[in-house]
Amino acid sequence: MVLPPSTLRIVSDPDDDVVIGTALAAKADLLVTGDRMLLSVAKYQSVRIVSVAEALQVIAA
Repeated sequence: MVLPPSTLRIVSDPDDDVVIGTALAAKADLLVTGDRMLLSVAKYQSVRIVSVAEALQVIAA
């Protein structure tokens, strides 16, 4: 189980902050989403935020 830090303030939607925080806590390389607000962040610390199409390109490379 991975718990995100509770103090992140990255985007205006707190639910999106939880998603990014969870990806950080899990040490994820990619966060794959269709959420436009998350996609607009593009990268936060070590986590790249990408669409499904972009994730498939990264995996194929």
